[in-house]
Amino acid sequence: MSSIESKIKNRSANYKRGKNRDVNFRDIMRNRYKSIIKNKRESLLKQVRNVAYEMRENEVTSFIDKTCIKMDVEEDDGFHSLDEEDKIFDEIKQEILDEEMKWICEQDIDYNIYLQHLQNNSIECPVCHTGNLIKTTVNTISCDVCHTSIQTFLEIDALKNNMENTAAEHSCVCQSPIECIVFPTPYDNSMFMLCNICQFLFQIS
Repeated sequence: MSSIESKIKNRSANYKRGKNRDVNFRDIMRNRYKSIIKNKRESLLKQVRNVAYEMRENEVTSFIDKTCIKMDVEEDDGFHSLDEEDKIFDEIKQEILDEEMKWICEQDIDYNIYLQHLQNNSIECPVCHTGNLIKTTVNTISCDVCHTSIQTFLEIDALKNNMENTAAEHSCVCQSPIECIVFPTPYDNSMFMLCNICQFLFQIS
């Protein structure tokens, strides 16, 4: 083999090693940063959930900048200049930004569906007037704030209709406020509507 052929072969081998080091360097950085961000996704979501949509990208970018500290590269690496490292770092951060913005949008869709489900399948708790009554099991409806719980096979809509019809029936004979109470029994808890003035008492669950 001539000296020229030998130089060409060595140059080709060095180029391949350089390319492999470039790929490895990118992969190491990419995997490390993506892993860091995924472990902090819940914190990120809390941080951006109440931020205006048009400001979210700035918020996510800031979060990534604070979370992804640039990796140290050995001084004798000899392959990547500082400019090359910065370029690779910026490219990976952009990848992460795109992925996280897409993930946040998906979470928003799921969250809105969840809120809509709650709105359609819950009513204000008539005991605490703060939380919502939600169907928690096949035969249980509970308040998500005061934790009042009743055992019933009624659906939320049916319970709501019972409450409205009972309140309307009471208003025909008495204009005093009516309240809901839960009576415990040996086997379950039942909800009643009670008026302390006219002694109206009616089971609604």
